[in-house]
Amino acid sequence: MSWKSPFVIYRVSSSGALEPVFVCEDIKKAKYWLNYIAQPGDVLCRTPAHPKHTQGTACPEYWCHKEQTGTSSSEQSRWKTFVEKKVGDVSFPEEETPVAN
Repeated sequence: MSWKSPFVIYRVSSSGALEPVFVCEDIKKAKYWLNYIAQPGDVLCRTPAHPKHTQGTACPEYWCHKEQTGTSSSEQSRWKTFVEKKVGDVSFPEEETPVAN
């Protein structure tokens, strides 16, 4: 299954899995969702469908996340520290999964 949307927001579940909570075509919508709807720890990623995806893999790449203070941050190391404290190590999926309703 190939990626259709260039942006995805994931939430780290209690089991340590990254679950998609929002998928969209527009960065403005993605950033709005991250700023006003997302929970602390949610992470906005660029998927391989994005023209500037740079990893050369089938996995999404980190763009920014929501801090516990409610602001967004682009410091990936802070997000990784938050996730490691919560559930340990997580990895981005290699294919798009539907958002649960």
